[in-house]
Amino acid sequence: MEVKKYRSFEKWRIATLLGVHVLFIAHFVHWKIRGRTLAPLEFNEVMYTIHQGIVTAGFILMAVVMVATMIFGRFFCSWGCHILALQDTCGWLMDKLHIRRQPIRSRTLIWIPMAVMFYLFIWPQVLGLFHGIEGPQLEVVQAGSARWSSFSTDNFWRNLPPPGVAVLTFFICGFAIVYLLGSRGFCFQACPYGALFSIADQLAPGRIVLAKDCSQCGLCTKACSSDILVHKELAMYGMVTNPRCLKDLDCIAACPEEAVQYGFRKPPIFRKSHPMGSYSGRYSFTLKEDLSMLMLFIVSVFIFRGLYDAVPFLLAVGLAVCTAYLSVLSYRFIRSKSIQLRGIMLKDTAHVRTGGWVFGVSMIAMLMLILHSAIVQWHTWKGRAVFTEIAANTGVNASSEHVQEGIAHYESALSIGLIAPIDRRKELANLYLIAGDQERSIELLNGIIAQDPAHVEACYRLGELASAAGDRRTALAHWERTLELGTIRPHGRDEELLGLAALAVADDNAVSGDQAKAEQLYQEAAARLPSDPRPLLAWSGMLARSGAEKKAIELLQQALQRGADELLVRNNLGGLLLRDGRWKEAKDQYQRLAELRPADAQIRYTLGVAQARTGDPLAAQASLHQALRLDPTHARAKQALDLLVMNQRTNSGS
Repeated sequence: MEVKKYRSFEKWRIATLLGVHVLFIAHFVHWKIRGRTLAPLEFNEVMYTIHQGIVTAGFILMAVVMVATMIFGRFFCSWGCHILALQDTCGWLMDKLHIRRQPIRSRTLIWIPMAVMFYLFIWPQVLGLFHGIEGPQLEVVQAGSARWSSFSTDNFWRNLPPPGVAVLTFFICGFAIVYLLGSRGFCFQACPYGALFSIADQLAPGRIVLAKDCSQCGLCTKACSSDILVHKELAMYGMVTNPRCLKDLDCIAACPEEAVQYGFRKPPIFRKSHPMGSYSGRYSFTLKEDLSMLMLFIVSVFIFRGLYDAVPFLLAVGLAVCTAYLSVLSYRFIRSKSIQLRGIMLKDTAHVRTGGWVFGVSMIAMLMLILHSAIVQWHTWKGRAVFTEIAANTGVNASSEHVQEGIAHYESALSIGLIAPIDRRKELANLYLIAGDQERSIELLNGIIAQDPAHVEACYRLGELASAAGDRRTALAHWERTLELGTIRPHGRDEELLGLAALAVADDNAVSGDQAKAEQLYQEAAARLPSDPRPLLAWSGMLARSGAEKKAIELLQQALQRGADELLVRNNLGGLLLRDGRWKEAKDQYQRLAELRPADAQIRYTLGVAQARTGDPLAAQASLHQALRLDPTHARAKQALDLLVMNQRTNSGS
């Protein structure tokens, strides 16, 4: 009966986790069919809401899960998280292969999820307050609005890792961490979202509780995959208070007396119980080892994060945790006479066994790889520091020595690195361009395009260089290719550069007479450059030349709202309104122009004519007199004034 009950819970949980992956596949299929879908339901989408104020689907999911956790407890991790499903699957496979695994208990690593959570979610707000930056206003942005972080999207993979990184993440967060740190090692030693849920869990009345007296057989503790002394907590507090409890209900299923149940009690935060009390005193490391692991973890995160532009932050955290643990284990291997790892004897009475030689060689290789990565990262950081400084001081001539310093660091990183990241080559190409080595810059950009034809900035920059060299045809070919193949990536200028490419190609089509194509491209440029008036100005100019005054006027009014040069726009607006016979609106434009250019006789003349046509002869006379005072030779102003005076006399005589 006990086995049947346990399997029943297990099957329900497996079905739920499989359902999550089925929904993921359905989400993906919907995107492939429709071309646009709800943004990925990933918790890392919360970062867009925190930093930009854009409400994402991932943020809403996080909010719902947080509220549910504060009521029912930390259920989501074990019943809805794909990473936990990965860890449990890896653990099941290891059991089938008879590969031993066991949890580690560290004083320091256990706080890493909290630290990572603080760094991701709270620290940016603290920095903003310190620098006097107001928090962003919440808004919902739809796809197609030129904002990457929209609520719906046409780029389903926008915040998901490429296949290679995904495979590495699955291996590290699954097999490696499960083998080294225990069944749910990533949840308890790395995951920042788990840290948030553990805080919310302390507010939750929904708990694993002791429903009646039990014999303290310990089967509930044995069944717990979260390394909690369930029987001890039930005896001490009448419920499980530990925030590591993921409510997978295995302890309930394992109880032969049916004394362990799910129920509602006063939340732990309002009780005197210590949530981590059953964890203390069972540490796997000495205090010195724990502190050493903490320092090694911090250093390793800096080395791994962003390595080759491929390692995301959470994967870097996972790699760093493994590195810290293996480093301490390596130290023990050197100092101890006898040591084993998960049942494999590495050393026995100072004699290195076969497994020990494999372990030692692996650790030396790991150390060499980490040191090599550290050198690559150092050169990359130094090069990027130069590039960022120069980019931030646009218009200020950088010293040749400073530029060469950045080039030298980038070249070193690329020459010794195992991978030559595209974005680092792009930045190096820009530095070569600043240094005057156009040939090397073009060589690097062409290399990027050969590897990634959809790289927007590289293709656009090649067009700029061709245009600067007077080869307009080649420039247009590059920009057309940018529009055809370009794929937008996060945290860059791709959207802006696609807009500029569309504007340049639109201008060429307008000159060649293909107005339909030009109008389509002007519209695209205006959408991709939402605060730039240039596409609207160029578009309105083309329409004005073709006689489409109404649409041209509308575009000029939009350009004015985007901050276009007011004098230029109002002058063009006034002329088009006069051509369209809209005298009153034209008068308003010329009144504003007269305020902007009070010494311009032509503006005063045109204003006077518009005032006369709208039935204000006195104001018209004043404007025409002012025009003649500014330019006594203005014949048309004198003629208009004489005609206006004669009409007034005629009307007075009648």
